[in-house]
Amino acid sequence: MSAFKALRLTALDTLFFRESRPFDAIGGSELASVFPPPPRTVLGALRSAIGDALGADWRQFQSDTKYAPNGERLRDLIGYSDDLGKLSLGGIWLSLDGERLYPAPLFMLHRKEKDEAHFGRLHIGAAVLTNVGNVRLPEAPDRKHGYKPFEGTWLTCTGLEKVLRGDTPSNDDLRKQKDLFAKEPRLGIARDNRTRTAQDNLLYQSCHVRPRVGLSIEVDINVTDMDMDMYIENRIVRLGAEGRMADISIELEMKMPAKPQVVEGDTQGLILVLLTPARFENNLGNWLPQSFVVNTLNGAVVWKGTINGIHLTLHAAALGKAQREGGWDMAQKKPRDVQSLIPPGSSYYCTVDNGNTDAAIHALHGKQIGEDQKFGRGVIVCGLWRNEYFGEKA
Repeated sequence: MSAFKALRLTALDTLFFRESRPFDAIGGSELASVFPPPPRTVLGALRSAIGDALGADWRQFQSDTKYAPNGERLRDLIGYSDDLGKLSLGGIWLSLDGERLYPAPLFMLHRKEKDEAHFGRLHIGAAVLTNVGNVRLPEAPDRKHGYKPFEGTWLTCTGLEKVLRGDTPSNDDLRKQKDLFAKEPRLGIARDNRTRTAQDNLLYQSCHVRPRVGLSIEVDINVTDMDMDMYIENRIVRLGAEGRMADISIELEMKMPAKPQVVEGDTQGLILVLLTPARFENNLGNWLPQSFVVNTLNGAVVWKGTINGIHLTLHAAALGKAQREGGWDMAQKKPRDVQSLIPPGSSYYCTVDNGNTDAAIHALHGKQIGEDQKFGRGVIVCGLWRNEYFGEKA
């Protein structure tokens, strides 16, 4: 039996989720906080909450693989290291006043003209010569200058649904970073725990996140044969670096934007939009989903592959800067290898090989792609690639 739960984590003070650089990185610059937090950080808080509810002796848990404080082996329940036991994530989100927010797709654009905001979206232009051949690249609408992507911006569910069906969101659908949280620089010094004195020449700078009133972190979690309510409802957990505190509670259900309805004669393809970071292992490049291989169409380089049984042709992609994620392996007591992830909001422009775009949307919307899906990686939704945003026909 499996059941999906939506958990809510609400900070009691500031939070700090250190970026992939270590504190002793060359240059001694301020270390930023990743927000929302990485999956392993959230899983660590959940595991600790469950173990504490069972009265677990953590030293015995680490040394005894059969340790079972409630009659069931604890490692079967919460896993150990990268084995998650009965836990797996379905995504980590921000929520403001109970309304879930989603990262703005990177094909969304905005510009100001005479103090008036204009929204637009990337078009896919004709093939141009690149280092990998003739490739169709995203370009600004009507090739006008001044358009910028929506960085540090989230959409309400209603706003994202508008974008996915090809409409323009309103300002009320947008949530800027300044509306959600503030950044607080901190200055600290290392301490010698044996002597309880400060250590010389070990100053460090970090930047905490202070969530606005009403902001929380929502976590979709797939629980197998476990009464999650019994373990974590209305508990206080340590979340992230420095053991910052957060309240944890259980929501009734997960939420996901509605599927867009295909408009016959106006839809040429679909856009796969990443809502959570993804990791791909493809020998053609880590930006490309696993099964895709190089092909050509009308003299342009394309990539063909299959996702969840749907045969697709990938024509172009709007990708953000790689999201770097590392962390500390508590089981091995050493740093984790830093991974480069495709950031949320990245978008893949595809056509469906059999032409049935509606069936493809039903098969792909809300699914996961790529590696590490148990950590909530690669959640996608489908948008309509409408004729007006198609550029020259593929």
